[in-house]
Amino acid sequence: MERTDAVRAPWNVTNVTGFNFLRGILYDGANIWVTEFGTAPGLLKKLDANGNVLQTVTVGAKPASPVFDGRNIWVPNNGSNTVTVVRASDGTVLATLSGNGLNVPDTAAFDGERILVTNLNGNSVSLWKATDLTPLGSFSTGSGTRPGRACSDGLYFWITLSGTKQLARF
Repeated sequence: MERTDAVRAPWNVTNVTGFNFLRGILYDGANIWVTEFGTAPGLLKKLDANGNVLQTVTVGAKPASPVFDGRNIWVPNNGSNTVTVVRASDGTVLATLSGNGLNVPDTAAFDGERILVTNLNGNSVSLWKATDLTPLGSFSTGSGTRPGRACSDGLYFWITLSGTKQLARF
């Protein structure tokens, strides 16, 4: 497919200020949401198309890299070993999940049915059923693996293992 001149033209970059140590970002189909890692308490902010804050939701300490499951936003909280589940339509906190192997949770991923959260200090991933928040267990990625970022292709979860310089398929 040939690219148009508009796509090849230099972009105009607009910097949006007023944030404190942004960590995660996602699009829910209507708005951009960002996590403020360096604030206490941790914050999830809903933005308009110009980067103006429309809503601020308090989540756990040191919110990292969230994911949108089509209805809810799952926010791993590094500093509180929790995951906050927020309804995207109105910003209501539905649950703050703990246990299930969470140990410095960092990145959430969605495969169409399940949510996977990486545990930086646990050498593991934690899994939940997205529709009803049921914990499905914690699974080891191996000693010293330090799982970090994750995504899904709809069939598998793919996880970076920064401690061993490998990629895992789960």
